[in-house]
Amino acid sequence: MFKVGCLRWASILAAALSTNGCTKHDVPHDFRLELAGVVDSTDPAKVTVRTFNVEGANSVSEDEYSYSIQPQDLAAINSHGTLNCQRSGDGQVSLTLGPNKRSVALKCRLVARIDASDVGRVELTAGLVKPKVRVLGKRDEELDSVQLLLSSKNTEVLIPQGQDLLPKNVGTATILARAGQVSHTFKVDVIRKVTPEALPLEQNHKIYFSLEPAKYELRVELPESKRLTAEWRAAPYCNYAATSKEHVSVCILRAKGGVVFDSPSYLMSGSTEISTQGVTIAEVP
Repeated sequence: MFKVGCLRWASILAAALSTNGCTKHDVPHDFRLELAGVVDSTDPAKVTVRTFNVEGANSVSEDEYSYSIQPQDLAAINSHGTLNCQRSGDGQVSLTLGPNKRSVALKCRLVARIDASDVGRVELTAGLVKPKVRVLGKRDEELDSVQLLLSSKNTEVLIPQGQDLLPKNVGTATILARAGQVSHTFKVDVIRKVTPEALPLEQNHKIYFSLEPAKYELRVELPESKRLTAEWRAAPYCNYAATSKEHVSVCILRAKGGVVFDSPSYLMSGSTEISTQGVTIAEVP
């Protein structure tokens, strides 16, 4: 009985020592943890353990470790350093080896959708323009620090440069935005504001703009609602008349022509002073 008991405990001890031997690793002189600055999806991300010896030489460890994450519900991590973000938020990954404890910042930004509803138009001569594109989480919260990638299907109209857009020609461009695992397409119109000479007509009651062939948008904004008429020369089918505070008339001129419209200063106060305040005209797609 004694021999059997001794043999049994010896085998248990040998098994225990063998198991410990499989997971044992040397404690480095020092180390640091490395992780991507922002994790923008639920795809696995890797925490790297870089170890240093007493001479300062470094190497990447492939050992298994017991990591910790704070807050605990931010992400899950295994012994190989592979983590998965479970929600958006900020925290840290920590590891203790011997006397040293090191941490690395963890920024989880789980992208749910991309909103480009407020991009609007781009002026041709504006140079680089940053479009109003928002990267949102599942609660529609705006996520910071997320890399937004833009590409254009119409590079003759708009060229992406980082997160900016560079207008090249009047037209409409389809832009593809990517962030995390999410993509979204939206359209951007490039317009060109023109400043033709304001010529008075009909005893300064009207203003005339001479224009080259193109598609134009005349916009007149008034302090209060008034009736305004606009007559397009060489394109009478575009003529406009309405009562409003904001007037918009669009026309394609296939030959040299222009537009005659009521002078805002005359409409508002009866003044015969020619003023284009509140008046814009632009070549549009």
